[in-house]
Amino acid sequence: MRRFILGVTLSIGILLVNSCSTGSDPEDVILDVFSVPAELSLQIENSFNDLAMDVNGIVMHKLAFEGDFITTNVATCLTASVHRNATTSVLDSVVLDYGTSTCSSNGAAFKGKVVVDPIDETLKTFDIRLTDFYSYGYNISGTISFQITGKTDGNDFSMTMENAKVLITGTDDVVYTISVANISNVYTFLKNEDGSSTYIDDVFQFTTSLTGETPDGVTFNLESSSDLIYAYSCKNIIGGKASLTLSDVGDGEVNFGGGDPELDCDAKVNLSASGANITITL
Repeated sequence: MRRFILGVTLSIGILLVNSCSTGSDPEDVILDVFSVPAELSLQIENSFNDLAMDVNGIVMHKLAFEGDFITTNVATCLTASVHRNATTSVLDSVVLDYGTSTCSSNGAAFKGKVVVDPIDETLKTFDIRLTDFYSYGYNISGTISFQITGKTDGNDFSMTMENAKVLITGTDDVVYTISVANISNVYTFLKNEDGSSTYIDDVFQFTTSLTGETPDGVTFNLESSSDLIYAYSCKNIIGGKASLTLSDVGDGEVNFGGGDPELDCDAKVNLSASGANITITL
């Protein structure tokens, strides 16, 4: 079960001063300096992946819609409605309405609306609009583009988001803003765990590039250094490695696990930096 980050109140500047103390335990230093911005960047990465997978699974997996609603493998708290041009019957949009309270959609935790608009009649490129959208306590807004890159709908695709704002309320009831300059992910269908044609057990490999800034002004950059593995059934990254760079702090390596949907479905990642290792639970 992924946990929420309820407070973002640490000052990186203060932590850096403390990290220079004589005799500091390396794991204490890395925990202080890296843990908050690392956890923020990884939570944003996972929220983005969850959204990408829900859009791909529910909307793109079968674009030949019948009727005005999508009901197959759709949570009861989610209304997925199909809107067509009244004259031509060409698809205008698909609206994923998760409601105003947290909706568990195949393991993810969303609320608000996601509107998927096709760019043209080829149904290969789409704009995604977010309305009062929340994922695990994050209020996310931004410009999102979705593109089907393979021949089979629901398999290979890419999704990017630019100039996004991620808002979170801390334990002090202050709303903090995380700026995301860009996140760009390219997904390739790897396998289906049970061999069926449904998407709920799909496993993808993907690459990511995420750049943003924490409320404390620390710029973070997360770059996949190998193919990452995302399991739909886990709603988490379960394999691969990525590099994490924090401005004025340093570099670290994130190890997501071995890629096994059963053994590595624990929402735990290992962060290594400055000769120390810590475990972060997402």
